[in-house]
Amino acid sequence: MNWHENRRLPIRQVLDRKYQTRPLKNWKKCRELRLQYYKEIASAREEGKILVGGSAGSLSILPLGLGNVRYMGGETYGATVGADPSFSYPCLEATETEGFGRDTCVYFRNYFGSLLLDKYYFGGSFPKADFYLQTHTCDVHAKFYQTVSEYVGVPFFGIDMPPGTWGDTRAEERIKYASNQFLDAIDWMQKITGQTFDDEKFARAVINEWDAAAYWARISLLNQNIPAPLDQKSMLTLFLPMMVLRGDERSLDFFRELAYEVEERVRDGIAALGMERYRYLHEGIPPWHSLRVYRILEEYGAVSVGSLYQFCMTGHWDIGDDGIWRAPHLFKDLGVEFKTREDIAKFYARSYLGGPNYRGSFWSAPIKNQQIIQLFHQWQANGVVMHLNRGCKGTGGYMLENRLALIEAGIPVVAYEGNAGDKREFDETQVIDRLESFMESQGLRKIRDV
Repeated sequence: MNWHENRRLPIRQVLDRKYQTRPLKNWKKCRELRLQYYKEIASAREEGKILVGGSAGSLSILPLGLGNVRYMGGETYGATVGADPSFSYPCLEATETEGFGRDTCVYFRNYFGSLLLDKYYFGGSFPKADFYLQTHTCDVHAKFYQTVSEYVGVPFFGIDMPPGTWGDTRAEERIKYASNQFLDAIDWMQKITGQTFDDEKFARAVINEWDAAAYWARISLLNQNIPAPLDQKSMLTLFLPMMVLRGDERSLDFFRELAYEVEERVRDGIAALGMERYRYLHEGIPPWHSLRVYRILEEYGAVSVGSLYQFCMTGHWDIGDDGIWRAPHLFKDLGVEFKTREDIAKFYARSYLGGPNYRGSFWSAPIKNQQIIQLFHQWQANGVVMHLNRGCKGTGGYMLENRLALIEAGIPVVAYEGNAGDKREFDETQVIDRLESFMESQGLRKIRDV
């Protein structure tokens, strides 16, 4: 399959047809990698490893040049905690007792509360990082790990990520601005740890991350197929190795294998949902504590084929003048050669800032409108479901403007309110009623009632 050309696909249609399904071969491996990661975090300092804290969608690759390092991403941990209200509620209450309001990032509240209570979700005491490295991509990120580092009493380094759109006249300035800070961060890490930074390890991690992200783009593109080989609820688990093991060989191996498996599913006509009658995008961070809303919609034959959030948090993309999203080439085919640390840092900055990335939607409603509408058409969707997530100011930004843009484009859309990691702010009965009413407005009935 040529990943760099637009695929010729059937026109969008609603079908009453039973497709063949089968379990994913790589599902067990994905779950094992996730659990292995969290166990490695817990034992890192006992084993003499450097434990670094910071954003899961941040520059977790940078410390890998130090060698014996484990990196704990706060957002993925906060989402994991948020998925279990029995553990999450005490964490949220502990953070609120410290004076942080409910309008603060819910990932921070779950993470910081777990730290305050000294309880790690996977057992034992909360792992204390040796230092924190964080990019400033939204208001909360600018203070998330600074607050934590001050409480724990360990060093903190912040990197200012410049806002802007890909391909504009100032793109190269932003890349230089970011890469210079990466180099400063490397010097700082060597100073506070006493470790020598290995450029070869850094380069290998950057290449691994690039290729894994390219494979994720390929996997996501395969979901344009009718029937979709994957559903978004499953993809929200499948993309985790990239979030928690960026730059790791294990993550690259997993996504390479998964890409070939999903291609095989398309070739064999294997569907994520046996009765695929309706395709939709689910935009925004999902309610981790109430993922069963996806299964409720499946009762109508509706499958979520993806989202801007999910495609961009762990994927790299090439966008042509025609607006089509394509998977980038693997690193070996880019014609790029690293000769200096500066070369590696600049490539890493370019990969982080270039193409459509979810952080770009934080500061531009028109960009986000354009991206969602493109995905709607390219992934052959019939409608859009939007989570107005009060738990994240960045990803929740412009959602109402996005809704209006979709309506103006003639695209069916429904929005529901909630909080991705705080079930106290989620009325599941009301949400399900709203989504079921939307399905019925689209001419669908539950399959068992047809």
